[in-house]
Amino acid sequence: MMRSYGEVVLSGTILLGEDLEPFEGHLTFRNGVVAEIGTEEVASDLQGIIAPALVNAHVHLGDSFLKDPPYLPLRDLVGPGGLKHRALASTPRREVVEGMRGSLLYMARSGTSAFADFREGGADGVEMLLEAMEGTGIVGRIMGRPDPGSVHLHKDCWGIGISSTKDHPWSWVEEVVEAARSEGKKVALHAGESDRDDIEEALSLSPDLLVHLTRAEPRDLRMVAEAGIPVVVCPRSNLVTGVGLPDVAKMLEMGITVGLGTDNVMLNSPNLFSEMEFLSKALVHNDRQVFMMCTLNGAQILGVEEVAGAIRVGKKGRIIVIDRRSENMAGSKDPLASLVRRAAPSDVLAVI
Repeated sequence: MMRSYGEVVLSGTILLGEDLEPFEGHLTFRNGVVAEIGTEEVASDLQGIIAPALVNAHVHLGDSFLKDPPYLPLRDLVGPGGLKHRALASTPRREVVEGMRGSLLYMARSGTSAFADFREGGADGVEMLLEAMEGTGIVGRIMGRPDPGSVHLHKDCWGIGISSTKDHPWSWVEEVVEAARSEGKKVALHAGESDRDDIEEALSLSPDLLVHLTRAEPRDLRMVAEAGIPVVVCPRSNLVTGVGLPDVAKMLEMGITVGLGTDNVMLNSPNLFSEMEFLSKALVHNDRQVFMMCTLNGAQILGVEEVAGAIRVGKKGRIIVIDRRSENMAGSKDPLASLVRRAAPSDVLAVI
């Protein structure tokens, strides 16, 4: 659950600083700021693994009312005219909002403090998400799309979130990107998800963020790295849609900043613990790198370091406390490895 304290004392293993080095001791959190870290034995309010809160850097919350659809090709599921868009067009507004709110509450209670949503539905879609977010305590970066006939975003959008450039007329893509830039907003694009033929077009727009790059080849990744563009990967979603898996190890080797997302709620729960476990075991055998993707990297990509950045004295932020003595976690010898590969939302004692 999300908790707000004037002061709380935590003890156990603290994943400290930008390197997430395990530190045995205590932490005093006062009015949203890390006031003290020390090794002395003190009376504490909670004990466990103390870590930065999580960041879900790519999610589609709008289809939360339509969970676990049939296995279909990517375009039939989420492409223009696909199952998702037909369902959104025919579902009552209140049902869509309630679905999004349920997903947001689940995310907040399981340690996610910030997210980026690619918001369909123009201005009304943004209003629905803002309504769903009320009182959840979670920070949202809304990547919107213009209403039909317009190129301008809702004022509360952080940026524009476009599906593949192949899904839209190129002249429209250029126009909405130019409009977003003129309004000081970010540009994010899906690219290289089912094919690599939209990657160069996406790069020509100088985006602030790319999502997926499942089909990217080494030459594509070199261009992304040279341009300094961060990438968000969603491997569980890629499995469901059958598009393959991103070469995350190569991205990291090339120095690309990689974040982690759960993608469409209709395909996967917005559960970053499941995403971390799969990524660590299947693609990147480096627990520190994986945890950085859904904490420090995600915070940097979304500009929310004050919410989910590194733990250090004098810094604001949000912290998760994991129960190291739960039936699932008992016997852990490496707290960071167990947090990445084993922990589940049920092991979260508090989000502070």
